[in-house]
Amino acid sequence: MNERREPGFDRALAYVLSIGAYAGFFVMAAGAVAHILIGGVIAARLELTGVLILLATPVLRVFVAMVLFFRERDSRYGWISAGVLLILLLGSVFRIGER
Repeated sequence: MNERREPGFDRALAYVLSIGAYAGFFVMAAGAVAHILIGGVIAARLELTGVLILLATPVLRVFVAMVLFFRERDSRYGWISAGVLLILLLGSVFRIGER
């Protein structure tokens, strides 16, 4: 691992995960409250949006890590992150891992 790592590197990744988790939670909670109060399609869509935010958060974290690694000129880990991102995206597009 590169010892010249920028001090904000881990902070940026933690920030992405925190924002994604809180955003997903609050959107899902809004959907649950809307389901109790009004029901219908809007509540279900809010809940689904919250779940999608939670699912997209780790993918966004890998993307941010890739960008930060390349910015620090740590190409080895940048390319590893790019490979992981490609695997995640191909797995979701082609539904790899589903039965």
